[in-house]
Amino acid sequence: MNGRIGIAMACACLVSCVGTKKLYIRTIPGEANITINGVPQKGVTPMTVTVSQNRALGIVASKSGYESAAYTVNTRSNWWLALLWTRDDPRAQIIPDNEVEIPLRRIPSAEGFRSKALPPYGAPLKGTATSSAPALRAMPQDLVN
Repeated sequence: MNGRIGIAMACACLVSCVGTKKLYIRTIPGEANITINGVPQKGVTPMTVTVSQNRALGIVASKSGYESAAYTVNTRSNWWLALLWTRDDPRAQIIPDNEVEIPLRRIPSAEGFRSKALPPYGAPLKGTATSSAPALRAMPQDLVN
């Protein structure tokens, strides 16, 4: 009798592993907004979210002044769960990771795109230009009429 209860409890434990999982998400720099499979999450990073264990996750991190970054968390077959179901059954899939770190790249400012050929506005010009104007010639009279 105790053997059957033990087997039933082990099966129940394995089945509960398939349900949900806590996933810690961190971004560099922090305080980014997170969207998982198109659903915006409450709060900013770092954060812990509860996700479905048996499907891949598409995570997008966004923060003002930074490029959005996408990260995919893939599932993997668990051989214990594959004993209960087949290897291809979604119930045998789990997310192996407990945490995710997503680096964000700063968007370059307009200052970084300024042409190096021209000096800043109001600065004196440098180079071979002369400060005197070329001599003017009188216009021929036959072109005036």
